[in-house]
Amino acid sequence: MNETPVISAEPEVPETDDGESFRRLHPLSIILKSVAAIGQNLIAMGVLYFSVFDRNLAYTGLAAIALLAFIIGITALIWSRFSYHIGPKEIRIKSGLLSRNNRSIPFDRIQDVSLEQKLVSRVLGLATVKLETGASAGEDGKLDALALADAEALRDTVRDYKSGVSAMATDITGETASTEDADERPPLFAMDNRRIFIAGLFNFSFILLAILGAIAQNLDFLLPDDFFNPWYWAEQLSEQDMVNGLSFSAQIAGAVGALVSLIAVGMGSGIIRTFIREYGFRLDRVDRGQPGFRRRRGLFTLTDMVMPIHRVQAAILKTGPIRQRFGWYHLKFQSLASDGSGESDHSAAPCAQMEEVDPILNETGITNVPRDLEFHRVDPALWWRDAIIITIVLGAVAVGNGTFVHTGFYALILLAIPIISVMILNWRHHQYALTANQLFVRAGWWRRKLTIVPIRKIQTVDVGQSPLDHPLDLATITVGIAGGSSMAPLKINDIPITTAMALRKKLI
Repeated sequence: MNETPVISAEPEVPETDDGESFRRLHPLSIILKSVAAIGQNLIAMGVLYFSVFDRNLAYTGLAAIALLAFIIGITALIWSRFSYHIGPKEIRIKSGLLSRNNRSIPFDRIQDVSLEQKLVSRVLGLATVKLETGASAGEDGKLDALALADAEALRDTVRDYKSGVSAMATDITGETASTEDADERPPLFAMDNRRIFIAGLFNFSFILLAILGAIAQNLDFLLPDDFFNPWYWAEQLSEQDMVNGLSFSAQIAGAVGALVSLIAVGMGSGIIRTFIREYGFRLDRVDRGQPGFRRRRGLFTLTDMVMPIHRVQAAILKTGPIRQRFGWYHLKFQSLASDGSGESDHSAAPCAQMEEVDPILNETGITNVPRDLEFHRVDPALWWRDAIIITIVLGAVAVGNGTFVHTGFYALILLAIPIISVMILNWRHHQYALTANQLFVRAGWWRRKLTIVPIRKIQTVDVGQSPLDHPLDLATITVGIAGGSSMAPLKINDIPITTAMALRKKLI
């Protein structure tokens, strides 16, 4: 059976002893990696300028030139020692300067092939190919960077092989003829800028303040002493005549204004972060090879990944009290493999109405919640048992500090009111339901999460009892799903032990 070669503009390496022709990455990858390394060292150069070289531009410039030459030299040497070969059934990658590594990745073992284009790579028409087999965390093979056409051809080669197609169709020019015109068909789901803005409003984030804080800590030698000491700033404000001269209502208004500004910064950070991640979001159904979902998104870094439908293990619908009031939901699929960001939960519709969610779910064979489905609430011990413990702890802290430190600490006991209120709300929203084919589990009040698991996808069901569960004859069910998170597994908390055992039999 003849193999159709993948057309590549990358330089080839002479044939090895076994007759296999290896290729090198695109030469522009030297520049891309060098620029990235230089950017990572800009802060270090700034530190050297202000500290070691005592603001001497000449010494700093010489150090920058030496660093630039070193980075480019090492990057070029690494590039010259990296090569790859695409065979009929596997990809071979050779790498390493001193210790050489010859890795073989069979097409049968590859679970996901994703493409990634950073901003500079998009301008140059290059892409990074990430191969994931599930044998380790993250990608198991990475080709950075290939011409975009070659990267797409490699992805199609792997997908065609896994679907039983031996070779790709080629036209008379020898170039790969794509059998998939997903761009010409209406997408399953897409987001314009207005929809991305709405999604950003609900993705409250303080990442901007975190970035500014990290920069300030790295340049703390330029800042005044006690800059990060809140008591220092409180003392400075208390000594300001302008602040002391304000009425009590004006001071309250100032505090409210500061709080509103903080919220505005959080919302602004969420909007910016969402635009960077979700810009141009498009989800398509692809039928070439193994049927799946093709997702493209990203402003500065464009990611293009395909998730096979048969690898979807569960559907997750996330929302909140405000988002749900306006009918917005975030649909994710729990899959066997991670996406380009290392997450096992793949975003399929970050900000969608329920009528937009249903067609996507139907593609996977997962059914949304039937209107007449009855959900069961867990035992109230989920909130009152922990509420007693929290009240005792807060009471002890309040009395101890109020007696020996300051009477104002007695007010700490009031913190129990909002904490217990949230616990009650979380209990009311923790529910489960079971149909003939699917398990539905709801959790959370502020961050509401509905997990829909086909029973055939359930791997394990554990029934556990803590020391506090035994006296109340309660138990917690932990449902094991392939590709699920070990840190946050799917649980049904605090249900009667007899109910838990009966539910376990139905799920198994």
